[in-house]
Amino acid sequence: MKHYILISNTKEYLINKKLLDNISFQIEKFTDRKITFKELSIKQAYECDFFDTEINTELKVSIKNFLLKKNIDCNFVMPTKNRKKKLLLADMDSTIIKEESLDEIARQIGIEKEIIKITNEAMNGKIDFKLALQKRVAMLKGQPANLLNTLKKNININDGAKELINTMKQNGATTVLVSGGFTFLTEHLKALLGFNYTHANSLEITTNKDKSDILTGKIQGIILDNKAKLKYLDKYVKDNELSYEDTICVGDGANDIEMIKKACLGISFNGKKILDETAKIQFKNTNLRGLLYLQGYCDAEIT
Repeated sequence: MKHYILISNTKEYLINKKLLDNISFQIEKFTDRKITFKELSIKQAYECDFFDTEINTELKVSIKNFLLKKNIDCNFVMPTKNRKKKLLLADMDSTIIKEESLDEIARQIGIEKEIIKITNEAMNGKIDFKLALQKRVAMLKGQPANLLNTLKKNININDGAKELINTMKQNGATTVLVSGGFTFLTEHLKALLGFNYTHANSLEITTNKDKSDILTGKIQGIILDNKAKLKYLDKYVKDNELSYEDTICVGDGANDIEMIKKACLGISFNGKKILDETAKIQFKNTNLRGLLYLQGYCDAEIT
């Protein structure tokens, strides 16, 4: 079966004929056939196929480093029976949205410095995610619950998110948002972007003496962490009678490692070092449309 090279940058129009010819030339030195790139997005995404025997590890590293210096992502995609996937699991914070939601809540009340420090440590795998989440949420005790509504208005969706969900759903895929963040925001994004299902943590809210809603500083129920995300991947594979070859997962931090390791296509999206070391595919210069290009979609097929 054929493997694929995807080269992409959706921030700028950097990919031209000269660059493609350069890459083709490097590969052709190791094979007896002409290498031709297929255009997926004009000057932004191209792919070519190859057989595993044609490109060794040394050449892969050489091509990847050459393109990285030019701010172009290069990913080598393993062959599977089903290139277009039937199940997507996506992280929320710093993946589907640009922000870390808990950090943004903290910013509203002036304690962002303390909370962002803990967030960074958790996302880089330096402290336990559950402990970090409980510690940060406890710092919100007594704050008005309407902070959550303000955050809904202020979040920014990452480029390509809407197209990713729309296109995969139109091609029969199930889309799931799984987040260590909070249900008030995942449900908002479900309505906004069209996810089939969402799973996240629930902030506990109570009513005080003056009958206004406030945060208790606690989380209701079981905390959704790294292991829980993996369980949801397993659940939806089983429920939809799929194989893991049908799956694609994307995230940015330590809390996403297990689901990304198990998925057929596991993507580190502007990820932390700890996730980059695990994920076979990394995007630093490509928006979420890159997940569609990985599956062979071209711009004409993206909705």
